[in-house]
Amino acid sequence: MAYKVKPSKPVAVFSAVGGLAVLVFVLVNGIGRGNGFIWLWAALCVGVVGFNLWAAFSKRGATEVVERQHADKP
Repeated sequence: MAYKVKPSKPVAVFSAVGGLAVLVFVLVNGIGRGNGFIWLWAALCVGVVGFNLWAAFSKRGATEVVERQHADKP
């Protein structure tokens, strides 16, 4: 038997808003410096925001799956 685990909507939305704030900060302070790391950081922020919104609002939005072992299996 497997159980899906997902964050509460307020936590997921708060994390998405925090990721969006970091994304805005990175784009405002990082554009024009010619540093590829800025774009990597921005892509990571977009991924965090998307993942948290998916986890918050999708019916199947589980962040992890916990499986229950049977007593006869080690």
